[in-house]
Parts: sequence; C-alpha cells; structure tokens
Amino acid sequence: MLKLFFILGFLVLMIYPRLESRKIDIAEITNKKINVEVRGEVLNAGTYELDSFSTIADLLKRLELAEDADLSPLNQAIVLKNNDVLEIPKKQDITLISINTATLKELMSLKGIKETIATRIIEYRDTHGLFQSIEDLMNVKGIGEKKFSGIKAFIKL
Repeated sequence: MLKLFFILGFLVLMIYPRLESRKIDIAEITNKKINVEVRGEVLNAGTYELDSFSTIADLLKRLELAEDADLSPLNQAIVLKNNDVLEIPKKQDITLISINTATLKELMSLKGIKETIATRIIEYRDTHGLFQSIEDLMNVKGIGEKKFSGIKAFIKL
C-alpha cells in the first residue's frame, strides 16, 4: 500500500508541471485568423481571411452570390475552421413525384421502383388513405430503408 502511495505521489509530481505549461491564452485564440476557400456559385470565389470562430453566415455576408446559388442545404450556424472549403451549390430544378397522387407510370420513373412496387404503392394509398409523411412509404412491401433513401430526394406528399 505504501508503494502505491509513493508511485501516485511520484506521478503527480511528474505530471503537475506539465499541466501548468498548458495554460490557454484566450486573447491569442480570439485574435487568430482563419482562411476559408469559397467555390461554386459565387461571383467572387477565392480564399477569405476571417476571424476565428466565424460561421458560414459571417462568410456569406462577404460573398456576391450567383443568381442560381442555393443556400438551402447550408447550415449557416456551422463554425468554420482554418483551411475549410465551402462549395456553394447550384439550384437544381427537380420535379418531385407526389406519392399521394402519382400515376403508375410516374412512380415507375423513380429509381428502383418497378411496376410491382409502383402497384403496391397505389394499392396501399387506396386501402390506407393518403400518406401522412414520406417515411410512411416504407410501410409498403418492398420499400426498405435502402430503397427509400435512394428515392426520398425525388418524392413529396
């Protein structure tokens, strides 16, 4: 038992001085600058110098967006880090298929949906009523998580 106390005391003496040298200077952290590269649908693409702890929203204030820029997929509250790359996406015109009103042919235009599953979708909504959420589509036999994740970007209620 005495040996154990001796070893613990020795370890504390060895580690404690190292802990003291790890003090953090808040001023040094807050005064740092970061560089973020911006690409995509912006008129002034390039590298921007920002204060540390800047967000995507802070960066967007400095950008001139192209007419077809789409900010909807961006979480503007994300804190940027040094050497991050931000790609501003382009708006895409995708016609969404309504799972509540689509015809057999329209449902079959979805990737991985053949006539059998399209028929089941129509039968399901005829039997159970309109889908209340797009996730309810997974209640149809033959549509599991994998198939659903492949088509969810192309469907709506």
